[in-house]
Amino acid sequence: MITTRPTYTPRWLVLSVQFAIVAAPLATLPFLSLYLQRLSGSGTRDIAIWAAAVAAAPAIGAILSTPVWARFAASYPLGRLLGISCLLNALSALLQAQASTVEIFALGRSLQGLTGIGLLLLIAVEHSRTSAGKGYSGLQQALAAGCMAGPLLGGWAFDHDGLRTLLTGFAVMIATLGVFCSVIFRHATPLPDAEQETRLAGLLPPAPARRLILSVHLATAGAFGFMPFFADWALEQNSTVFSASLIGLLHAGSWAAAIVVLPLWGRWIDAGRETTVMRFSMAGSILALLSLLTGSTVMLISLSRVVHGAFNAGLAPSFFSLLGRSRHRIGNLAAGRMATTLGQVAGPAICGLAVSAIGNIGALLAAALLTLLGSILLYRQPEAGLHDVK
Repeated sequence: MITTRPTYTPRWLVLSVQFAIVAAPLATLPFLSLYLQRLSGSGTRDIAIWAAAVAAAPAIGAILSTPVWARFAASYPLGRLLGISCLLNALSALLQAQASTVEIFALGRSLQGLTGIGLLLLIAVEHSRTSAGKGYSGLQQALAAGCMAGPLLGGWAFDHDGLRTLLTGFAVMIATLGVFCSVIFRHATPLPDAEQETRLAGLLPPAPARRLILSVHLATAGAFGFMPFFADWALEQNSTVFSASLIGLLHAGSWAAAIVVLPLWGRWIDAGRETTVMRFSMAGSILALLSLLTGSTVMLISLSRVVHGAFNAGLAPSFFSLLGRSRHRIGNLAAGRMATTLGQVAGPAICGLAVSAIGNIGALLAAALLTLLGSILLYRQPEAGLHDVK
C-alpha cells in the first residue's frame, strides 16, 4: 500500500474536497440528457448516444488513469498531487460551465475522470484520521452529502437558467481547496509499499470469485444505467408536474434513504451475512425499478426512488467486505473495484442504446434486466464457491 506521513490532520479539508468533487458533476448528471438537448438543439433519441458517452466518460478516465496516479503518489508529495488534481477538477467544472457545444461539455466531463482525486483522497484520509474508521466514515458522509446537494442545487439552477453560474462557483471552490491542499499537505512525504505492484497487477480474480464479481458488475450497471435518463422518462410521464427541481429532490431522497438504512446493512455485514445483504439488495432494486412500470404518479415514483436507494445502498459495502475476507484479498479487491467502475460505464452505455431503439422506457427496462441478470448469477453461485471466496 502507498503510505504518507502527514504532520497535520486537516480532516475538514479532505471532507470539503470530497463534497465539492462529488456535488459538482452530480449537479448536471440527473438532467444530463435535457442539458445536452439544450446545448445541441436535438431531441431525446438524437442525443441519447452522446448522453451515454458523456455519463460514462469519467469512469473510463478513472480506469485508465488510476495506475498512473498510484505511481505518482509513490514518488511525489501528497500536497503537490492534491493541488494539481483539484486544479484539474476545477478546470473540468469550468469547461462544462462555459461549454457552448456538446463536444466541449464532453471534454470537461472526460477530464474529470483523469484527475485521480478518488485515490488521493483515500490516501489522505487513511493517514490523517484521528481514530480507526473515523476518516473513512467521514469521507462516506461527505460523499453522500455531495450526492444529495448536487442534484438539489443543479435542479434549482436548471429551472432558473443558472447552471453555468453554479458550475463556475464549484470550479472556484475546488481551485481554492486545491491551494489549501498544496499548502497544508506540503510536508506529506510519500513512501512506497512493497505490495504496490502486486495490488495493481491483480486485475484477474481467482476462479471462485469471478461469478460473484460479474454479478455485482451487472447490478452496478443496472443501478447507474437509468440515472442519466430518469429526468427524460419522468417528464414523459407527467411534464406538468415534474420539474428539474423535483427530479433533483427525488435523487436526493434516494441518497437520504441510503444514509438511513446503511447502519442496518452494516449490522448484517458485521454478522457475516454479506451474501444475504447482496441478494436482498439486488432483489429490492429490481422490484423498485419494475414498480415504475405500474404507474406514473408522483407518489409512486418518489417511493420507488427511495426504495431503490435503500436497497442498493447495501450492495457495495457487503461486496467489498466479502472480498476483503477472501483468501486472495488483494487480487479480489482490485478486480472488484475495477468491476464496479466498469459497471458505471457499461450501464449508461447499454441504457443509451436502449433509448435509441425504443425510447426512454428502454432505459428502465435495460436497467432492470441488468440487475436481474446480476441477481440470477449471484443466486446460481455455488455455496462451495462462496466459501472459497471467504
